[in-house]
Amino acid sequence: MNLGEIIAGLRAAGIEFEDVEAKRAAGGVPESLASTLAAFANARGGLIILGLDERQGFAATGVPDAAATRNAVVSTAREKLTPPPTLSVEVVPFEGVNLVVTEVEPLPPAQRPCYVTARGLYGGAYVRVGDGDQRLTPYEIDRMRENAGQPHWDDEPVVEASVQDLNRDSFSRLIENARRRSPRVFGNVDEADALAMLGVLVRHEGILVPSLAGLLSVGRYPQQFFPQLMLSVAVYPHVERGRSGPGGIRFLDSAALGGTVPDMVVDAVQVVQRNLHVVSRVIGAGRLDQWEIEPEVIREAVVNALMHRDYSPQARGTQVQVDVFLNRVEVSSPGGLFGNVRLEGLGESGTSSSRNPRLAALLQETGDPVNGRPVAEIRGSGVSLMIDRVREGTGVVPIFTANLDQFRVILPRSSLVTPEFLGMLGQHVDITRLSNAQVAAIALASSGYDIDQAVLRRLGLPSGAARRALADLVALGLLRSRKARDEGPYRLSADLDSGRQSPPRPRLPDNGLGAKIMAALREVEDASREELQQATGTARTRLTSALQELVDLGFVEATAPPHSPNRRYRAIRLGPRS
Repeated sequence: MNLGEIIAGLRAAGIEFEDVEAKRAAGGVPESLASTLAAFANARGGLIILGLDERQGFAATGVPDAAATRNAVVSTAREKLTPPPTLSVEVVPFEGVNLVVTEVEPLPPAQRPCYVTARGLYGGAYVRVGDGDQRLTPYEIDRMRENAGQPHWDDEPVVEASVQDLNRDSFSRLIENARRRSPRVFGNVDEADALAMLGVLVRHEGILVPSLAGLLSVGRYPQQFFPQLMLSVAVYPHVERGRSGPGGIRFLDSAALGGTVPDMVVDAVQVVQRNLHVVSRVIGAGRLDQWEIEPEVIREAVVNALMHRDYSPQARGTQVQVDVFLNRVEVSSPGGLFGNVRLEGLGESGTSSSRNPRLAALLQETGDPVNGRPVAEIRGSGVSLMIDRVREGTGVVPIFTANLDQFRVILPRSSLVTPEFLGMLGQHVDITRLSNAQVAAIALASSGYDIDQAVLRRLGLPSGAARRALADLVALGLLRSRKARDEGPYRLSADLDSGRQSPPRPRLPDNGLGAKIMAALREVEDASREELQQATGTARTRLTSALQELVDLGFVEATAPPHSPNRRYRAIRLGPRS
């Protein structure tokens, strides 16, 4: 897309794209330029256009001294940012004035984060979120730095524990499997040495103690030492959090599951399955009764969440969550994607990278407590299984979302291609022109999910066909881009979106305190609990409860796990649904 098309897109949308920032720059380089450069460098790059006035509908007002402005942009990157990102800065004549256009290249992951030097690493690192620059939290910065290497939190010794805190039956089977697999290595070693070689035990000050991975795989009760390294299941009566069911009930079912990873996997599948239905689906020429979501799909999602979650000290106060709604199941875990894995590559051959290699290796050898099969594979096949089984059952695919502090799998419980949806779509386009994959993609977009080439590939299209199918949906006016410079993600077009019936947003709690908290947060970028106590004049216990309710309802987000000393709160700006 050339510059003229990008500016035309800005004017048509009336807002900036995620990857394009427009600044008037009438008085020279704006002060916010450094943070925007850093934000783009820490994401996927971006375009900064100086000389466009957003308040006048992105009118081309130009910059007074284009050459001096260009040099100032280069100087800002070199002198005010660490490390300096790679830029391409040009003076471009446009509509009778000169614009200064800067292309920001993304920094390699090993060099991130880029930050404003004068503000320091933990005060001056930003990332692009929507059409704005958001300061990275200390937790996000640490994960970004950690992503350049290999974390070893799962190898950490648990000094309070001993070999008596391991389950003898479980680690005996583990050793048996190791001796069967590698008899020359493990055949003549004693029990303690075998456990040390496997990483179940590690040495601390000359004494063998369990590792975190050892406790999580073959321990008796890991939560004795890490109370929040558990899994919580919540079953909601509606399609969103915060809406009460009959009689004011908030949850139809809930469970807090502990034990080892194998224990939590089995228990989570059982809790979820008792809250799903068996449905009759057309398979070939007949019909077959099936679970809305197969147990194996739930199992793989939970295994991935527990095996690949962030086990750093900052995240040990955060649980893996399984949320069951009327129309979907969400499995969320702390920590984003790790290593060479990218969101668009999930489910494709060879896409695998382990944040917790010791735990992954042990779970590959540890047996399921019910059937004895290995708990996990480390070949990336679990995501492919989820995609294939959900597509076979519902005609759509799981949705994966990730940021620096969370990864989420969204599993639909039923097909989104309903007669009502087809009727709505038929008012805008001749459905016979669309493939099944394209119809499914629009159905996902109509439910609020982003669409890109990866979604169409997961829907069964080869790479080239996926690219063409996506381009057709855009050309037909069914999807609109969130970005200007690359292929996606895309969301439902405004015309279709206006016809979509969305559930009502939750309301602020009717107690006055929620409004006070929101008013205080709107005055600042973020605030600690102590600062909010002072601003609202509220007791700690009552404020903590109200804050958690606002987080659950989606009005407020927290910047760090619950027990982190760096935890702060910020208001989520709710605009029109899009």
